[in-house]
Order: sequence, then structure tokens, then C-alpha cells
Amino acid sequence: MAYSVKMKVRKTRLEISSAELANELERVLAGGAVQAGLRLRSLADLSTLLKVDAGRVRIAVTELADRGILAKRHGSGTYIRRVPLANGHALAAPWFPDLRIEHLLADGDDEQSQRRPLRRHKQMHFQLWTDLFWLSQTQNDITAGAGDVLVPRGHVITPCGGTVASGVPLVRAAVAAKLAAAPADGYLVLDWLATAFSEEFAATGRPWLTFGFTGPIRHQPGMIMDCMEAAERGTRALLEGGCRRVALLGYFDNVRDCDFERFYYTHALRQAGADAYTCAKFISLEAMQVRRTLAEMLDGELSPDGLYVADDNLLPLVAAELTRRGLVPGRDLAVVTLWNEGMIFAGATDWSRMELSPRQFGQSLARNLVAATQSASARLTNYSVLAEWRPGATHILKPKTKEVPSQ
Repeated sequence: MAYSVKMKVRKTRLEISSAELANELERVLAGGAVQAGLRLRSLADLSTLLKVDAGRVRIAVTELADRGILAKRHGSGTYIRRVPLANGHALAAPWFPDLRIEHLLADGDDEQSQRRPLRRHKQMHFQLWTDLFWLSQTQNDITAGAGDVLVPRGHVITPCGGTVASGVPLVRAAVAAKLAAAPADGYLVLDWLATAFSEEFAATGRPWLTFGFTGPIRHQPGMIMDCMEAAERGTRALLEGGCRRVALLGYFDNVRDCDFERFYYTHALRQAGADAYTCAKFISLEAMQVRRTLAEMLDGELSPDGLYVADDNLLPLVAAELTRRGLVPGRDLAVVTLWNEGMIFAGATDWSRMELSPRQFGQSLARNLVAATQSASARLTNYSVLAEWRPGATHILKPKTKEVPSQ
């Protein structure tokens, strides 16, 4: 495709400063569907087109190069290094309201050379900010998934911690210093770190995408591997399997929104007309607390016939307690659990589960961030990744056989 679209040239020169011109060009670059690596018109052509003297055009282009948006190649021209985000300079009254990205690009008689990847984009460096003090298999799988996408393309992903050794968040000045000392082309940021350090990441001027495991999305753009919505479908699977008294056992900590799980659980009960019995308990990952809570549920006057385990970390503790009580999942108590793909669990039970894939989630995060770094045609937006229903052998209660009295 040849970018030969012509804009009506002004008859009088504009009294626009080089800084204003740089902001105006950034606005146009952010608003067009282009990729990094395309070449701009020469400075002389831009000066004629915009009716701005060549000196101010040169200073504006240099300013955009300093911002990391353009790259100047000696003897070749000026290229788009990084497509800026669209929130940088939304001017109420732009200097060039009719200016489009195609007006700025060089004519495409040699499109192949225009789209040659810049060295900058042959190897980009991204950072994944998490809580390194409390690493989980889920976080490891997300990092591995991001690497699946980035490493074969020659890019680098580096885990970074937003906490000190004790698990306490870093102070804002420390995060700003880390970002300044080791800048990256883009950032993936765990949601609660984004809450604490949104200004510091925004100040980098680079694309950054938040991610988490509970709703709602608090920082845009963001992606959620939604563990909460699974509670409704998991509860519904138990009800459809014949249960009439379904309980929920979830994990509680100070950053987990248990109210959302409770809402999805009770919504499923109401929709099925089974809300005469409700029992939702949220506990820590301790064997004795699991034992006490299951005793309260199962030894009461009205015990559940189905249980949704809302966190896969609780499942081993629940399974051990059911075994201690002599209860068989799918025979004595129907069970559906949240489950992360690739989870290693001792025992032969084929658990019915709502399954999430942290590795695939990491791959999606990386693809979105790379696309936003290189192209304005793929905007960063909000996504929610839902669990998939995997029917096993534990969500339907098998009818107990009656003992036939001996003759």
C-alpha cells in the first residue's frame, strides 16, 4: 500500500512552537492504525505540508525521538519506534484537525523497507511486577506463559518485586527509582501493586497492563483471570447434578473480595430456587481451620449434600479431611472445585472442576502488551478470562445401594 494521500496545504505559516508541534504529531501517531517501523516523510516535506519552518519540525522530531516514539536513522530517515498511547495529548482544539497518520508517512514505493523491524523491536524488554515475597505456582505459570510468547520473538521478560523481604509494599520513591534505573518497553503489573503505584507506572510513558484474579477491574487497561464467576457455574453444576443443599468453602485474605464469590454463589441458588439453604464460609489455609469448618457444616442438623471449593489451595486440605471422616467425594458428598490447569494432586479422584489456565493467561497478557507496544491498531483494553467446566466424577451423587437383608 502506498501512503500517497495528500492533505490540503495551508496558505499561511502557523506560529506553533516546537513543543506544541511535537504534542500534535504524537496525537496523530496515537490516533492512527499503524505499526512501529514505518518511515515518515522527510523533514522538508513535513515542513511544506504543515507550513511550519524546518527548524521547528526538526526540534519537534528530536523531542519525539527523546520520548522513544521516533527513531532517526542516518542516511535513511525517521521511523516510528513506538506507537504512543492515545491518552497523552488530547487537545481540545488541535492545530491540524484534518491531519491523519497517512499524511505523515513516506510514499510507499518501497513498502518492504518501510516495514523492516527496527532494532529496537527485535529485542524488547518487558517487566512483570508481582509479589516476589509470596510466589505461587499460579504466578510462576503466568510468567512462563508470558515467556512462551516473548522469548521465541527475541524479547525478554523480567520478574520484578513490589515488596520488601517481609512482604510489605515498597515505598513509592523506591518503585520510581527502580523504574528509572531499569526502564522497560512495557509492564505487566499485579492489580494491588497497580493500586499502590499507578502514578509511577504512568510516569514511565510506556504501555502497562494490570492483571489479577478477582473483579472488578480497578485500573484500565486490565485483565482478570476470574476466579469469582466460577463460583456461580460451579454451584449450578452441583444443583444440576441433583444436590439441593450446596455449601461454599472459600479462601480469605485481606486482598480477596469474598463478597463477589458469595454473590455468585447465592445468585446460582436463587436462580435454581434452592436458596432455602445457604452456607458460605471463608477461611485461611490451615488444616485445623478446614477441619473445624467442615465439622460445622457436616455435623449440623441440616448438612449440605454438595460443596463448592472456591480455591484450589484448599482442595488438598478438604480431601484429607473427607478421607479422615470416611467420606467419598461423589458418593457421600458431591464436590466441585476451582482448579488450575496442570495442578499436581495426589490421589486417584477425578475431581469435577472449574479449570483455569494461568499459563494461557500469561500468554494473553504478553500478546496484548506486545501489540500495544508496536501498533496503534491493537489498543489495550479490558478482558476477563473465565474458567472452563471440566466434568469429573464428583459432582453427581451416585445413588446408594440398599443393603438386602440376608434370608
